[in-house]
Order: sequence, then C-alpha cells, then structure tokens
Amino acid sequence: MKKIEKWRTLESKEITKTHFFKLRSDRCELPNKTIMPKYYVLEYSPWVNVVPITPDGQLVLIEQYRHASGEISIEIPGGMVDRGEEPIAAAARELAEETGYVAREIKFVNKQRPNPATQDNHLLTFVALGCELKKELCLDPFEDIRVFTKPILEVKKMVNQGVIDHSLIIASLCLCDAYLNSIPC
Repeated sequence: MKKIEKWRTLESKEITKTHFFKLRSDRCELPNKTIMPKYYVLEYSPWVNVVPITPDGQLVLIEQYRHASGEISIEIPGGMVDRGEEPIAAAARELAEETGYVAREIKFVNKQRPNPATQDNHLLTFVALGCELKKELCLDPFEDIRVFTKPILEVKKMVNQGVIDHSLIIASLCLCDAYLNSIPC
C-alpha cells in the first residue's frame, strides 16, 4: 500500500490580513520532489456552530443574506471564536447574540475541517439544550438576521429538499442527529 507523505513548505508569505482571515502563499516541495510555486492558504480562527433545541423540541434557526451566493440562507447560529475565548463560551455568545436564546446546557459534539484543501481551521459543533428566549439580539454592524423556530422533523425535510443547503450547517445538524432523534416530535 502506498504511503502518503506531507509536503514540505519551503517558503511562506502573507499576502493580506483582515479581521476575519489571513491569506498566505506557500512554496512547497511535494514528496516526488516537484516544486509547487504558489499554494494559497486561508488562515481562519476556529468557528463554532450551535444546534439550539427548545424545551418543546423546536430548533432555533436564523435566516440571513449571504453575499457570495447572492441568496438568503437558512442556518443555525454560529461564528468565529475570538482570540483567547474558549469555544464553548463562543457558542453561548453566538447563540445569544444572533438569536436572543440562552441554553440551559451546551455540549460539545464534534469538530470538523470546513475545507482542508484551502483553510487551516476547525469548525466545532455544539448542541444547546433547553434554549429559551431571554435576551435582545446583539448583532454585528453588518448582520441582518431573522430568528424563527421549526419542529425538528420539518428542519430535516428542509435539508432533504435543499431548502437548507449550507454544507457546514447540514454537517452540524447531522453530527447532532442523536440529540435530535431523542426529542419527541
């Protein structure tokens, strides 16, 4: 069986830096000694996704415009982990800021790589149980979000019908399937 080996980074240059990410260009030597002159990598902080479940078995969803796709997207709350912030604290913060809901309990479920070909970060999925509306939204200046709830079975249908088509949202919902299946519908 062939052994896959890592590439060797010969040189790395930062191209641009924003609040959300850095873009760098690496010059790499592949195991077969071929030199790749430019390989672009996006460096992001970790992200969190939160699957919020209310005491009566509803999922808390958000709807917002996504400029790259030019479409309104149905999602779950989530966002960037701030420097020095624990991911579970980021999950609780994003849930409250984007929806006004507060969870009785938040549990880490799993982590995944959004796109390991071009990004260096992880997406950490949390399930938030016993979510109740307790706060006002606290949105970033460029966020415009509508919050609503749907029964779990209806959300699953929305995924299967392509109404919810954001792959990272679908992945987080799938990772939380055991929790979602334990809720009486």
